[in-house]
Amino acid sequence: MRGRIPLLVVLAGLAVLPVFYSAPYFLHMVILIFFYIALTEAWNILALCGKVSLGHAAFFGLGAYTSAILCIKKGVVPWIGLFPALLVTFIGALALAIPLLRLRGPMFTLASIAYAEVLRRVAMVWRDLTAGAEGLTIPFTPGWENLTFTTKVPYYYIFLILAGGSVYIVHRLYHSATGHHLRAIASDEEAAQALGINTNKVQLVALFWSAGITGLLGVFYTQYVYMIEPEWAFSSTLFCLQPALNGIIGGLGTIWGPVVGSILMTPLGEYLRSYLGALQQGLNFFIYGLVLIGVVMVLPGGIISPLLPLLRRLISSKASTHAPKEGL
Repeated sequence: MRGRIPLLVVLAGLAVLPVFYSAPYFLHMVILIFFYIALTEAWNILALCGKVSLGHAAFFGLGAYTSAILCIKKGVVPWIGLFPALLVTFIGALALAIPLLRLRGPMFTLASIAYAEVLRRVAMVWRDLTAGAEGLTIPFTPGWENLTFTTKVPYYYIFLILAGGSVYIVHRLYHSATGHHLRAIASDEEAAQALGINTNKVQLVALFWSAGITGLLGVFYTQYVYMIEPEWAFSSTLFCLQPALNGIIGGLGTIWGPVVGSILMTPLGEYLRSYLGALQQGLNFFIYGLVLIGVVMVLPGGIISPLLPLLRRLISSKASTHAPKEGL
């Protein structure tokens, strides 16, 4: 319980933060950080078994489009639209299950990229359903039932819950039998099979958790930006590369690495896109790439890697301090 006290203090501080400072741009930046924490944690679930996906925009787009189309064309409130959005996302995940179970390494990564690109092209040409490049606009009818608000404060709390829930899910999964099996698969899949682990089942569980969280985020984030179109909903830069970079820089296959990576890289990415991207096209990606190369060269395990031993020693020292002494 003592190890959770700092985490509870941080959560309490985040919960009251908008009461003291609610500048719109500041809240927008924090909302983006929360969003990318949740998205990177979802992406990281597949990384636990050694699978690097660059096609998570497929799941984001499927969830986002399902909810948005039902809301705009059928008048279904987003809270109810969550369920069909998750169903469509899971069906979409089944299509990626075939390369997940058959391909390894870069081949799976390439298959995930192709899958997201195919869905983007389908959304672009299926104009009767998606309106193509023109996109769809979420009607502005403020209220909790419609997930549209006149201020950013409600979105702040929604994405705080989503970020905290994603970290909790990954924490439970990481320390469960499934998490141990996933890490065993990442280390040596043949050896894991020889030990009796059903590698196909375990990887499918990871895929569905990862896809489900991502599709859920698609629903809420679309309500936050009030619009959706194929280039945005299936954006490889925003929903494929960004969470991958956050995870790699923070610490691939760890619980807190995606949190650290998202907190550091989200403001940096926004700054580079806003200022340097306007000066010279592509300059922001160049600098972003230099940061990635520098971190990987200096800290191959990510920024979290040198912090983990310190945290373990701190926890163990506290445990020994509060342990009952012999003879008392």
